[in-house]
Amino acid sequence: MLSTDTIRIENPRLYPIEIVDQLRTALSNGAKLQANEGRINFYDLATENRTYFIYVSPVSGDITLIATWVQKRSSAGTACNERDPLWRRITAEFLGRLENLAWSRS
Repeated sequence: MLSTDTIRIENPRLYPIEIVDQLRTALSNGAKLQANEGRINFYDLATENRTYFIYVSPVSGDITLIATWVQKRSSAGTACNERDPLWRRITAEFLGRLENLAWSRS
């Protein structure tokens, strides 16, 4: 496990500090990184309620938070697992939000 003091996270998209701290905590607690198959040094990290897409510098070890999103509980017909490609998970998230919007308007 890493110390929270030694983990340097760059936040170019200016996510709230709470989200960056949650990522730092997950990393210091030994969260498992899932390597991105299409990109070297890019990883997905899934916690109980949030997924992070990060870049780890091979030179400095610094982490760049590229994107993060809340994990949606999948409905019966739209099961999506953490090994699915990123585009499929993003599409599932987008379609889920559209579905929720349609329900809230009816």
